[in-house]
Amino acid sequence: MSLEIRKPIAAVMCILALATPRALHACAVCTELPEASITDQILAAEVVVFAGPASENPFEYSPQHVIKGSEQKLHNAPRIPFLIDSVTRRAFRADPTTTVLLTYGPEINDKTGRGFSRAWRRVFVMNPDRSAFLERLQTDGRLWDLGKTENAARVSFFADYLWHPDQALHDSALVEIGRANYALVRPIGDRFSTGQILEELNDLNRFAYWPVAIRLLGLKTDPQARSIVRSRFAKSLKSGGLHSHEWALAGIEAEGVSAINAIGLALNDGRKTQDDKKALVRALSEAGSSQNQLQGVIVRVFEDVLDSDPELTLQIAIATRSWGETALYQKFEALVALEETDPATQFFLNMVLQDDGTSE
Repeated sequence: MSLEIRKPIAAVMCILALATPRALHACAVCTELPEASITDQILAAEVVVFAGPASENPFEYSPQHVIKGSEQKLHNAPRIPFLIDSVTRRAFRADPTTTVLLTYGPEINDKTGRGFSRAWRRVFVMNPDRSAFLERLQTDGRLWDLGKTENAARVSFFADYLWHPDQALHDSALVEIGRANYALVRPIGDRFSTGQILEELNDLNRFAYWPVAIRLLGLKTDPQARSIVRSRFAKSLKSGGLHSHEWALAGIEAEGVSAINAIGLALNDGRKTQDDKKALVRALSEAGSSQNQLQGVIVRVFEDVLDSDPELTLQIAIATRSWGETALYQKFEALVALEETDPATQFFLNMVLQDDGTSE
């Protein structure tokens, strides 16, 4: 393959990666959730153990029971590197039967499931609720593809743990719901109270989870939720910035076609930044992919945007590729023919035009 061909392919792959929803890190001072969830960590692990303090050193962990893997795999794994912190030591002193869940396995898995850079990880201190969760996960999780969240059964499983009294299980569920395909999240949207969701949004220490909370708030249909969503959507559409994608998607849930048309006007606003516009295109993409009846009006919005801002061509082509819509093809063909269209965009548009919109 020539260098000239490789460059546009690499550029397209980078943009595809950036167009993929990013999960936000689960801690009070972080602003992003982890790329891999606790569930992936457990399912990908080669060895999973319950550990307690070592008899010869109460500050070191010692495996007490292997629940995944084998004794031989545990023997071949490196020494557990963690020291027991003061909070966990108090838990051990209060109840000598207390254990901590530890995993050993790959930190990164590629698309074939091959793992790299193996390490020990501490998951959490066990309690009856977490034991029940782990037992259920070991049964249900066997049917899930590692790292893939486009699974209705997986979304349903974690929906049961949203607002669980155990904060670690609730947080794990939020991470999973935040990573899941939006179309799979819509059916669970009305299972939780508006008050619970607003508690997340009103707590600055829960900032990392706000995108998930906004996603769930948008799916609520009660007057309080709809009023808040309409107000925040209007403000976000005017000012842009943080969470503009989430508020746009919530706005579409609340106002449907009128919200889509409002987003169309914003996309044609020359004062909007490209980042804000890309966030709005992503919201339209997720709305159209989860509600087929909206695709026609969204495509009409995209037709206008292609005329006013060709820089968004690649994002729009990615957003609509799986819809089977051909209404944009004439504009795509015209853009391919333009010398000023960058090679990465030309390459991807040719792919779209050649597959007749049937590729996923």
